[in-house]
Amino acid sequence: MPSASIIEELEDAISRGTSGRRVETLRRVTDLFLRDAERYTEAQIELFDDVILRLSSAMEKAVRRELAERLAPVMSAPKTIIRSLAQDDEIDVARPILMLSAQLDDTTLAAIARTKSQEHMLAIAGRKTVGETVTDVLVERGDSRVAMSVAANEGARFSTKGYDALVERSKDDDLLAECVGLRKDIPPYLFRVILSTAREEVRKRLVATTTAREKVQLSGALAGVADRIAVGTADGARDYTAIHRAIVVQHGRGALGENELRAYAEAGKFDETVCSLSVLCGVPLDMVERLFVGDRPDPILILARAAGLSWATLRAILQTRPGSGGLAPAALEEARESYAKLTTHTALRVLRFWQVRESSAASG
Repeated sequence: MPSASIIEELEDAISRGTSGRRVETLRRVTDLFLRDAERYTEAQIELFDDVILRLSSAMEKAVRRELAERLAPVMSAPKTIIRSLAQDDEIDVARPILMLSAQLDDTTLAAIARTKSQEHMLAIAGRKTVGETVTDVLVERGDSRVAMSVAANEGARFSTKGYDALVERSKDDDLLAECVGLRKDIPPYLFRVILSTAREEVRKRLVATTTAREKVQLSGALAGVADRIAVGTADGARDYTAIHRAIVVQHGRGALGENELRAYAEAGKFDETVCSLSVLCGVPLDMVERLFVGDRPDPILILARAAGLSWATLRAILQTRPGSGGLAPAALEEARESYAKLTTHTALRVLRFWQVRESSAASG
């Protein structure tokens, strides 16, 4: 518990102390709490809650952010200050609490999702688990980044209403359609809806990562389409053996990075570009090749962001796609804007999602 001297210091700091002194006192009280956080009684935690809340009131953003980062992972963190930080208008303050704190219940999270910014919702979408009442709001109010992030979150759970809304939104969003279609808990009837309305290239990727058990759930007509797509993907396969071996050796020597990848792409060397992306992103070669199929470049944006590539490199890669003939300026600008909005966090989630499903399909 706070000693008498610290209590006296607290009262003095609040009533007469300078901003710097209040900050120092806040750090000392927070240190004291964190030292034995799991051992304090509920009454003691409530006292800390009141003390920290009073000290942090009207503090500058950097101080509130530091406090949020320190308290976010603590299971027994004081609830009032946690809720206050979670609702902070400054996303840098709210983000660690919204993503990590176990002290936020679904009611609080849903309320924040209803009233705060897209960035607040994006942070909530990245939590380890997200309940149905929360995902309902995220799907309804969230922008494309929020929808994609929560759809790619394996710890997110969706109500019937939420899933219906996700599928409806995915009709105009290839990446979202694929992400929703790849969820293990998607109801079979909604999987059939996605498969029947998605673009051909999306269907190809969905079917390629659909397990035998899931294929049985498809209606006869769709299963036939699915099988034809799967066979079509394998027909006329390119032989990457020699080039892939050379790229692996190059990477092993530490001589394969973004500059080399961009050079391959700018030279129009499709096979080398595909093999380099496979090695740098750590994903199967055939999966990378499938992602290149179709008229939309969205899946390549995911790979590039996950690998931390610059727009200059991505632009060169997009121009090597088979049959693209070089993207038109308007299409390139659209891709650039989408890439700027795509976060590394979301890209890695989607990529991990693809990898898990690829592995499941291979073992199923």
